[in-house]
Amino acid sequence: MKICGACATENDDTRVFCLNCRDRLPPAIHGSSSGLAVPPVDSAGSSAPKIYRSQPAKTPGRLRQAGTPFSTIVIRLILIVALGSAGFAFYLILEPPAQIPPRIQPMSSGELASWTTFLQTASNSQGGAWQGDEKFINQVLAATVRLQTVENALGIRIQLERCYLEMSDGRIDFTMQVAVQGRSLFLRVSLAPEFTNRKMGVRVIDASLGRLPVPGPLAIYLLPLLKPCFDSLDRILSVFQGAKSIEVKSERMVVRWPENSSR
Repeated sequence: MKICGACATENDDTRVFCLNCRDRLPPAIHGSSSGLAVPPVDSAGSSAPKIYRSQPAKTPGRLRQAGTPFSTIVIRLILIVALGSAGFAFYLILEPPAQIPPRIQPMSSGELASWTTFLQTASNSQGGAWQGDEKFINQVLAATVRLQTVENALGIRIQLERCYLEMSDGRIDFTMQVAVQGRSLFLRVSLAPEFTNRKMGVRVIDASLGRLPVPGPLAIYLLPLLKPCFDSLDRILSVFQGAKSIEVKSERMVVRWPENSSR
């Protein structure tokens, strides 16, 4: 057997080049039990130093690079999609609605007091009724809602700018506009009047944050955010609690009280 001096691989005596590293093999030495090549001797004589060929360390074979598990690829894709969706949702929240109604001049304090008195009288009358258009109701909101500024522990200033509503058949779109660090944000909740056990209530249809739509099952959790507006209207809303029916049409609302109303 021939032992390769480069990689120490055993080769057949008939081979000239190593089977493993293709290095040239030394000549075969017959009669040697170990099969090791005899180092060459310089012709200068026995006193000359023996020269041996250095043998580099055996190089291990190339390891096969392990592939990325499929589950890891799926998790990475899910994270990328989730981050992208969150960024797009945040962008939609910052975007104002496509149509923003202009600000309406608030109702004067005298007109507001006169209307409130009329509303209370109608609610205590036999079969009393009241109707108002969208502009009139927004004038009431502009005069009634108290604008507030809130600053939380993070130092973020939230300024309540206004509340307004838009009406369509069977639907009231109630919007609160706030300014966060000087940027206006819009929260809209769509409500539908309904009566349960002769008591007036509202049903949440859907909502939106800016231009981000919020489905009905989740929109109900946004109602507490409208509390600053509802608190200002608490006195007026209490009058409507005894109503028999509330009919919402395009840009008009009709409220009727029962004939046996006694307040």
